[in-house]
Amino acid sequence: MGMDFSLLIYSPNFTQWARPITFSPIVSNPSAGSSSARAIWHCDLQEDMLEDGSLLVSQRINIDILESEFPILPQQLDQVTIPADGGAPAEGSFEVLSVTRNGGGETNLVLRKLVAAVP
Repeated sequence: MGMDFSLLIYSPNFTQWARPITFSPIVSNPSAGSSSARAIWHCDLQEDMLEDGSLLVSQRINIDILESEFPILPQQLDQVTIPADGGAPAEGSFEVLSVTRNGGGETNLVLRKLVAAVP
């Protein structure tokens, strides 16, 4: 018998670790407005070896979402805003760069920070 990862594993973790987000389905559902949701925020280091042997280290911003909490899953170019939550500061607004489903009910979104253009 299969295990319901979303119910048994992910849901309790989201109850403990997720923070509120505002999701704007600009591509996945353009006629719908923004909605409140929750996600687990995390950053990963990405290390790339350059031709000269030096190492370029950058940060990759991610959120994990529960698929059961989204009637339409986010797509590339949708937007996410992460407000302050308790002691955690606001992170700002982001554009979805990539969407990866894990097959167990959780989806990872790689994000890119949206910044205002400098005049």
